[in-house]
Amino acid sequence: MRALQKTLAIVAFLVLAPQTLRHAYMLWLEPRGSVLDKYDQPVKDEISASSSLDELLRRYDSVHKQADKAREELSREGKSLAYNEAFQFEPYKSERLLKEAVQEWEKRSKEIHALRLYWLAGCVFLVLGLLSYRKLNRWFGLTLLIAAFSEFIYWTSPTFLGDTREFDRLLGYKLALSAVSLVLLITVIWLLHIFAENREPSS
Repeated sequence: MRALQKTLAIVAFLVLAPQTLRHAYMLWLEPRGSVLDKYDQPVKDEISASSSLDELLRRYDSVHKQADKAREELSREGKSLAYNEAFQFEPYKSERLLKEAVQEWEKRSKEIHALRLYWLAGCVFLVLGLLSYRKLNRWFGLTLLIAAFSEFIYWTSPTFLGDTREFDRLLGYKLALSAVSLVLLITVIWLLHIFAENREPSS
């Protein structure tokens, strides 16, 4: 058991430590600008500046009404809607970008909710695992500890870059919980004396 514990502890550390560092880099140090930003539409700046879903929805509602009016005018003139939308003319481009931003925000909100829920579930496994390891059965306790750190690692693992502040919120949660998971791992290693050379071999 001791060799297995060491192997699992090393693997967990090798995952949690680099991903915590990666989250910190992406949140605070990674350059996000581009030399081409000055050619982008102002709507992208509005999306980045939005601090809530309601704010994005207000922007989308306004542009959506403009796009509907433009579609009605084109329809009265007998022109093709597909032609204008295919080449991303205004206000269709702004409407599309804002719609995608709203959908991205909602997706990230769901991810944050799942992250908090499953990370707390991992904490429950961790407590039960430590108690079982000390009081009941070491193998059963180790199984629960593996389940706990599997939850920690999976739900704090890297995600794809987004364009709204909701991504920064998600990344902030992942950074904080990944760092806490790393501390919990070190604590478990210390409590169970996993790397202690003078420890008696476990059966």
